[in-house]
Amino acid sequence: MMANWLGGALINRAKKGDPESSPPIQVVPASRQREALRFVVKHAFFDEAFGLTPELLRHMSMDKWIDDFSSAVEDSTWPIHDRIMGIQSSALTMLMNPSTMGRVYDNEFLTPEDEDMITLPEILESIREAIWSELEATKEGKFTARRPMISSLRRNLQREHLERLIDLSFGGSFFTVSQKPISNLATVQLRQISKGMQRVMDADDVDPDPYTEAHLSEAIVRIEKALDADYIYNASDIGGVGGSMRFFMDVQMRKSQP
Repeated sequence: MMANWLGGALINRAKKGDPESSPPIQVVPASRQREALRFVVKHAFFDEAFGLTPELLRHMSMDKWIDDFSSAVEDSTWPIHDRIMGIQSSALTMLMNPSTMGRVYDNEFLTPEDEDMITLPEILESIREAIWSELEATKEGKFTARRPMISSLRRNLQREHLERLIDLSFGGSFFTVSQKPISNLATVQLRQISKGMQRVMDADDVDPDPYTEAHLSEAIVRIEKALDADYIYNASDIGGVGGSMRFFMDVQMRKSQP
């Protein structure tokens, strides 16, 4: 519900001539959108928001009923990582889907320059800083698999965020005019994440645990390969959506000429 405020607009059904009527469309105030963004980030992206402890989880089980096939075939233990990832994935979808991003981009244009309005760079920066905060506030010391530098829930969230940014960086994957600026901004976010991860891996005073080291190493390679693929993909689609088709048609026309 809170995520819906991002890129939102209030619709006024007043008719022409109604006393004290306002314009039909009023963009949701920037302060309200920022408040909504902070709420979603705080209550969906940090481990503390879920209040899970080993003591609590040992009491979270599933009853087995012979007349309920779904419960009969599922494990008795609560699927912690799957359930939390489902919640966080839904939150990311609400915040980062191309439709929401496109509405935010339009609202920037609908709002006069001298008025405050939330922007795409601000939203993407806020999400990245929250999800990858371990890269900026790295704790010194030696970590172990039992005491990881980045928790398992956060690693899952970071991988999911990475995939969303990679999808957005491929501008041709969604067909709106806002695709190019969104693609450019997503690419910048990927590069910043890669730099932060590389900085942690190269730090002499940080000794990541096996989980975190594998996670960061794989993510660095994933970003590098994605950026290379994105460059090749966009270069082959000169002119934006339909560029490849126009190129194909031009070649066929030249072949048909004597």
